[in-house]
Order: sequence, then C-alpha cells, then structure tokens
Amino acid sequence: MKRRSLTRRPHSAGLDRWLVSYADYMTLVFALFVVLYALHASKSEGQQQLAEGMQQALVRLSGQQPPDAVAVPTAVAAADEALALADAEPLDSSLAELEQQLYRQLAPLIEQQLVEFERDGDWLTLNLDGDLLFASGSALLGPNSRPVLGTLVPVLAQGNHYIRVRGYADRMPISNELYSSNWQLSAERARAVLEWLLRAGIAAPRLALEAFGEYQPRDLSRGERGRALNRRVEIALSSRQWQPRPSLPSRPLVAEQGPGLRVYELPGGGIRISTEQD
Repeated sequence: MKRRSLTRRPHSAGLDRWLVSYADYMTLVFALFVVLYALHASKSEGQQQLAEGMQQALVRLSGQQPPDAVAVPTAVAAADEALALADAEPLDSSLAELEQQLYRQLAPLIEQQLVEFERDGDWLTLNLDGDLLFASGSALLGPNSRPVLGTLVPVLAQGNHYIRVRGYADRMPISNELYSSNWQLSAERARAVLEWLLRAGIAAPRLALEAFGEYQPRDLSRGERGRALNRRVEIALSSRQWQPRPSLPSRPLVAEQGPGLRVYELPGGGIRISTEQD
C-alpha cells in the first residue's frame, strides 16, 4: 500500500489574498490625502477671506475707492449706529468726543472686526488686531501699520490725554537672539508703536508703555486667527490730561545784585549767576 503524503499542498486560491489587503491600504491612504487636502483648502480659503477683508478696509481707510466698488451703506453711518447702540458707562466728555472721531476714522477696520473699542472707568481703549501691525514672533511694524497709525495721530494730537500703549503676545513660545521671552516681545511691540507716535508729534510726557506677555489672551483657540487677536496692541486714552509747565521768562533780578555779578531766572525755576562782562 502506498502511504499518503502528510504534506499538504498549498491552495492556489490563497496566493492572491494579499492583493485585497493592499487594495484596502491604498484606499485608506487615498482617503487620508483627500481629508488633508480638504482641511488645507478650507484653511487657505479662510485666510484669503481675511486678507481680502483687510485689504478692502485699508483701501477705504486711505480714502481711495477700488474700481469695482458697489454701492453699500456708508462706513460713517455704520459707526454712528454702533455708537448709538453701545451700552457702556458714560465717558468723560472730551474722551467721548475723541471716541466718536476715532469711530469715524476707523470705520472700515471696525466693520472687518480688526479694531475694537472698550470702556473701563476713566480709560478708552482701542484694540488693534495683531495682523494690522505685526507678524507672529516679530516686533517690527508691518506695511499695514503706517496707514492705521497715521489715521490715529490727528485725533490723538487733540487735547493732552495721557496715552498708554500696551503690548501683548500669543501663546507660541519664543526664545531667540532677538527676544528671550514673550514678555520681551510684547514690550518691544509696545515700544515700536510708542516711538512711532512720538516721531509723529505726540508729546513724550503723555506716553507710557505696558507689557503683558501672553497672560491676557482675548481668544483661547489655537488657530491662526486666535493668535492674531492675542498678539494685539492696545492704545488706551485716560480722562486725565497732562498739563505742560508754563515757561518762565529769563530776566535779570533787581534785588541781590552783587558787584560785578548778575543773577538771571531760567525757564523751569533755576537761576544763572554771571559777571556783567558776560
């Protein structure tokens, strides 16, 4: 009798089963790339809408109209409506007048939600979106900063209200050869705006800066839009006003004249003693 072979021949039908698993794998990879592309496309579309809105607001802020502009309600009317609906506590009369002027000047940016106003006791605070002035991780004023800050200067130059420039940063950690921490970054942002206002003619005794780092965020989301809101700069106007000292005339004193000497009053209250020959 012949013995049966104990070795079993492999079934030829099972040789192609790996193709099924491979096809499933390729399907999953394709689906992954489709999802990633969709996420990227939606994010790019949102950024594009924000960029277009900023561009339109800055064009209107500069007093120019794009060639394909259509008839829309005026920005001044929208600003007046926002002022009428505001339910904040009343401001000092001089600050309230400045607020109305700032609303009218910045109406295009207010419509795009790039500028906001807050009232806190004796302070009127102007919140400037980070995308208007700075890039992420930078304290260098960007190209959009000049038309925005230039619009503020004529209003801020009225009166002598004290001004506080407050700098903030987002939660992205930073440590490089320029900025050792977000504290320093926020302080440098406030300094950049303060010195710009100083060069534009705002009196130095009215100005001061404050830095808050990343510790007073306006938006807790981790997206790019939330980070832009957090790396803002605020310009706060106080109801208190700086009073410049009156200059004193320089004139010789009649009394206490010694032989060969003259005593002069100086501006600011000092004296100068000099010989008659001088």
